[in-house]
Parts: sequence; C-alpha cells; structure tokens
Amino acid sequence: MTKSELIHRLQQTLPGASAHEAFAPYRKHFENQARAIRKKAAVGIHLYLYQEEWHFLLIERSSYDGKHSAQMAFPGGKPESTDLHLEHTARRESEEEMAIPTNNGDKITELSMVWIPVSSFEVSPFVFLHDERPIIEINKREVAQFYEVKIQDLIDERSVSTTSIQVKDQVHLKDVPCFVLNEKIVWGATALILAELKMLLKMD
Repeated sequence: MTKSELIHRLQQTLPGASAHEAFAPYRKHFENQARAIRKKAAVGIHLYLYQEEWHFLLIERSSYDGKHSAQMAFPGGKPESTDLHLEHTARRESEEEMAIPTNNGDKITELSMVWIPVSSFEVSPFVFLHDERPIIEINKREVAQFYEVKIQDLIDERSVSTTSIQVKDQVHLKDVPCFVLNEKIVWGATALILAELKMLLKMD
C-alpha cells in the first residue's frame, strides 16, 4: 500500500458504529449507566513505514490500582488546562508516554469517538502519519512496554479472537471479541478503535 493509498483509505467516510458493533456486544450490560458524567480523552494512532511495511504503535499500560491497569492501549489520556484542543491532548500524551515530539506526524483523520463505560470517558482517536519511524523512549511510570504492530497483521482476519474479562468483582464477561496482535490481547475501547481503523484500511 502506497502512502497516497493509505491516506485515501483513512480519509473515507467513517463507518463508526457499524465497525464498533462486532467488538462491543457486552456493552448492553452498561447501557443503563448514567452518561451525563462523561469525561473527554484523546489517543494518538501513530502510523509509519518501516522495512517496507506500514506499522502503528500500541502500549501496555503499567500495573496500578485502577480501571485500565496493564491493558493494551494507544498513548493518550485526558486533557489538561493548557491543551488547545483534543488533538493537542493526543500529541502531548504521546510525548509524555513515548517521547514522540508534539510536532511529529501529520494528522490524517480523527476516527469516531468511543465511550468507555467503566471510566465514563469519551475517547477521540487521532491518526498521525510519520515520515520516519519514531524514536521511542517510554515513561516507565505509565507504560510497561510498547509494541510495533504491522497493519497487515491487523487486517489479517486471524487476528480476531475472543477472550474472558473480569471488569468488576461482580461482572465477568465471556466471549469478548478482541484482537491478538504481537501475541497480546487487545480488547475494549482500543479494540473498537482498531476495528474502525481496520475497516477503513480494507476499503478501496
């Protein structure tokens, strides 16, 4: 896939809910949760060509006493008062967590917002295209490890699987759709974002 083909596919009409639906059947358990208290957040999807293949970055969050401990994710977080907008939030968090300078990467598109029921965050995913492979230095307080994932592996249907997840003491979810990428299970909001990214990348 050439750079121009990649950009063309990513800038098509977003599939949104039609892409998310297959990876969020469990969300009916949370439909009655109050949505008035939703909080904003943003993540960065960093794409680059390396060894003649397109890649993107995922992180594994450090273990801590919180809802997203040790989960696979994109770099990102909630806005700070100095952020100009949510794109700025995604860039700032990428720099804080992975040392990707805020001025690196051209914004190609903003994917559909994803709601995280357990933390009431509305996440806005921003796609950034880099001319070179980013030099990564992780913030070990927030990030345990980072992974360079081939886009071809995401597109491959063999990456789709199911898993069991304990989300609360009283809630155990079975047969949760997920991606298995670089031998890591990716589920939840990150999987929903990846599902839309995958659908766009497979369009002509």
